[in-house]
Formats: sequence, structure tokens, C-alpha cells
Amino acid sequence: MSISTLFPRTPAVIGMIHLKPLPGSPDFDGTLTDAVEKALQEADILAAGGVDGIIVENFWDSPFPKEKSDPVTVSGITVCVREIVKAVKVPVGVNILRNDALSALSVAHVTGAAFIRVNVLTHAMVTDQGIIEGCSYDLSRLKKRLGSKVHVFADVMVKHAYPLAAMDIATVAKDTASRGGADVLIVSGTGTGAPIAIEDARRIKEAVPEVPLASGSGVEPGNIIDLSEYIDLFIVGTYFKKDGKVENPIDPERVSSLVEMVRRGRRK
Repeated sequence: MSISTLFPRTPAVIGMIHLKPLPGSPDFDGTLTDAVEKALQEADILAAGGVDGIIVENFWDSPFPKEKSDPVTVSGITVCVREIVKAVKVPVGVNILRNDALSALSVAHVTGAAFIRVNVLTHAMVTDQGIIEGCSYDLSRLKKRLGSKVHVFADVMVKHAYPLAAMDIATVAKDTASRGGADVLIVSGTGTGAPIAIEDARRIKEAVPEVPLASGSGVEPGNIIDLSEYIDLFIVGTYFKKDGKVENPIDPERVSSLVEMVRRGRRK
């Protein structure tokens, strides 16, 4: 299934579910059932608010490993994603932080999720987890072995990270799509909830116009119109929370109002 089939209306809105701490996390409270129930409640709110898709992320499991997550954590994510996939009719995605793309693809493949987010698909980035190198080689081969149709959403110079050397964002975008095999590119600000530089979005879109471009942070009503010129998929997390604070629960009114705003400006 192509991206245009998966998300036929653009720009589309993808809501984030930040899972409660999972098994293996230092903040896990021993009740996976609570994490599943909270995730399902948030999935219901997002779906009722009209989002076009949902992405599930183990946001509260910090500190994160660079690449390979604990098997018990991956098991917990699998349970949560599977229940969400069964509960909603919109496409569901998976992001396992910090950059466990192989586990994310595996979880998506077995649960019926439609896409994954990969923070560092190509090149190398300096992060608070250390230097993370691109994983496109291993990911592409696992995808081939599985015969998986899961789409790969990949960040271009991901937030909370810096390149090892000066890099041109347009060149990185081209590499991530053509050499890394990304189906969708993601542009973000410097960190969680940080606004996107319009110039970054413009340069990526002009460099790789044939590949859909998603926002990765900082979407809110004040920048929707400007970003809509370049963005095909709005991934929204922080703004959907009460008072726009990432630690708060999802606010149904914020979901429905932003979705309606995007709908009014849709290109198709």
C-alpha cells in the first residue's frame, strides 16, 4: 500500500501516543495493564478527534539505549501496539527510542501496524545516548527477509541531536530517501515540542519533492498555514496535551480543533 493510499488526504494529521513507562524502564511501576489501558484511552480520543493516523512511542522510558532495547521493553510495546491496532481504524505507527528500528519494524510487522519512525536512518548523529549511526543497511535487509510492507518514516537530522560534521540538510534529505530507502522524510525542530524552521522544510521539500514530508515537532495553530505549503503529514504530540505540556494527558478539544484547522486548508 502506497503512502498516498494510506493517507489519501493531505496534509494528514498523525497523533502521538507517549506510552507510560514500560517493563525494563527505571520508572516502570509494575503494571503493564495500566499502560495498555491509558494507551487505548488516548487512541480513542485521537480517533474521535479525527486524526488520520496514530504513532506509538515509548517516550517515558528514558534514559534510552542507542539502538537495541531490552527484549522485555519490546514485548511491552508489542502488546500496546497490538491492542491499539485492533481498537482503531486509522493507520498505526511505531517508534522505539532511541533508534531501535529493527525492533520497531518487527513489532509493526507482527501487529499489523502500517509504518515506523526511524530517528537516524542514515549518516551519524551525536546525541545524549552517544554517537548513533544510520541503520538503513540492516533495516532494509530485515524488511526484505520479512517480506514486510511496513513504511519507513525517517528523520532528517533528527531533534535532540547534532551531526558529527557540518552537513547540508538538502543533501542529507536526498541521501535518506535515495540511499537510505525512506518512504517519508521527517523535519523537526531542535527538541520535543520545538518549532520547525520553515526554511528547513522548504529546502527538504524542494530537494526531494517526490517524497512525502512529515513534521516531527512543534506543530501548533500558529504555524500550520506556513508549514502546510511543504508538509504532507503533521505528526502532533505536545500540542495535543492539556496546556501544551508533554507530561499532561491528551486534550480532546485541542485534537479536534487542530484537525479541523488542517482539514480546512487541505490540498486534497
